[in-house]
Amino acid sequence: MKFIIVALTAVAFLLAFVPVASAGDPAIICKSDSTDKCKDRKYCCYPSGMSQSDGDKYCKKLGCKRGGTSSCPTAANVSSCGTRDHK
Repeated sequence: MKFIIVALTAVAFLLAFVPVASAGDPAIICKSDSTDKCKDRKYCCYPSGMSQSDGDKYCKKLGCKRGGTSSCPTAANVSSCGTRDHK
């Protein structure tokens, strides 16, 4: 019983200090006709410190044609450009 309590405490402690990559970062939904670095990507993620207007400009420079707003996806099967460049 003591081992289980120690193990659960250790797991809880580790989970409390492990950062989640890109969680909560804002994103622009890219249209299918986006070009350059955002070609064939569904989202353009940008840093959470940027305003939406600055995020739009950042993603536009990467070739994303804005289709809407979202939060940055973290799933492995979702393609994105910007701060989370994943195809």
